[in-house]
Amino acid sequence: MKTSVEALSEVEIKVEVEIPAETVDREYARQLSRFGQRSKVKGFRPGKAPKALVRKQFGTSIAAETARALISNSLGEVLDGLEQTPLGEPAIEPGLAQEGEAMTYAVRVQVKPSIEIHSWEDIEVTVPAATVDDAKVAERLSELQARHKERVPVEDRGADTGDILIVGLEGFLEGTPDPRLGGDHVEINVGAGRMIPGFEDQLIGAKAGQVVEVEATFPDDYGPADLSGKDARWNVTIHEVYVEETPEADDDFAQDVGFDTLDLLLADLRTKLEGELEATRKGELERRVVTVLLERNAFKIPPVLHQAAMEDRARNMLQLLRMQGADQEMAIEIINSNLEGLSRTAETSVRRQLALEAFAKAQGIEADDEALSEEIARLINEQGERTAKLYEKEEMRETLRMEMTQRRALERILESAHVIDEKPAAPEAAAPDVEEDA
Repeated sequence: MKTSVEALSEVEIKVEVEIPAETVDREYARQLSRFGQRSKVKGFRPGKAPKALVRKQFGTSIAAETARALISNSLGEVLDGLEQTPLGEPAIEPGLAQEGEAMTYAVRVQVKPSIEIHSWEDIEVTVPAATVDDAKVAERLSELQARHKERVPVEDRGADTGDILIVGLEGFLEGTPDPRLGGDHVEINVGAGRMIPGFEDQLIGAKAGQVVEVEATFPDDYGPADLSGKDARWNVTIHEVYVEETPEADDDFAQDVGFDTLDLLLADLRTKLEGELEATRKGELERRVVTVLLERNAFKIPPVLHQAAMEDRARNMLQLLRMQGADQEMAIEIINSNLEGLSRTAETSVRRQLALEAFAKAQGIEADDEALSEEIARLINEQGERTAKLYEKEEMRETLRMEMTQRRALERILESAHVIDEKPAAPEAAAPDVEEDA
């Protein structure tokens, strides 16, 4: 068998394959015998018809089956013999099998481009500084206080904006009881605007134990449609009235959330903020360095890898949308409306992977077996025995090795990058006071 390779583009090659005549003749003879055994020839019992008559009657089919078998038998060896690893399914251009003649066919396959990464040293980027000031710590403290608000019963006054009422509802739609409008132990935050317009305002001043009659009209665009624009009335039984009180930021509060003093709580909040900002900064640094690297090193990517990356992102997006409550039809509609964005992110992801892979190979960077085993042990310790089962598969181990290698390659590039902290935005100057002429 002879092969010759032609580069059709950076990411596609064509392999011409020639099967010698003696191999063609052997396969043709096998197919001729098979057709003779299985086919019905008028005037002869199965398997007894002369080969010449079988060849004459079924010649086209025998030739087609011979070609199919020769391609099937040789394709694996052809692909294994390539210097570049084929991507996706090969496209076959079949040949014609004839007795006494060599048969040729062609295979088109996509391959990874040959990439030589240059201009990777001293990449200069500007990224946000991971600086935590007192204002950010105070904001995080306020958020923590808000999460620990306490509900205190209101006894000395009626309900007011911001209070929380626990009520029972008996609803009537245009004078007729409607169970859809009822409920017991319903929570209403007065002034939050979660009820239909005008409903919450009528509860101001109410006290626990009272029954308040509320009248309101559903908006014209309300759903369900049979409620739109309709007048409704409720008997609202006030079970409890609460006010939410934010705890004072003091040592007592710190102890409630697990710290001996407020100072220790503030120190912990600062440390966590610094960690979060540093992680964000690192992610942004990597993104910007890779962006510059890809701008300096342009290359074409195989369509099959781009398509696979797009499909992977679409599956993840579909799963996320379904988890958020979207039905299948709505989720697919949202995905279709975001195809352009999915395509861009998929292309960037593939380009990043190929660039780092090429850089790692050129620099001799690789995650060896010892490093791979240590990383798997770390993951098992963090995630449990399910992870151990996962990495028993050689395919998953090699995928992890590839990811580790690419991380090391990126770290090498980052070590050489020139990183500048962004200057904080200057506060807007206040407009000067202008005195009017008397």
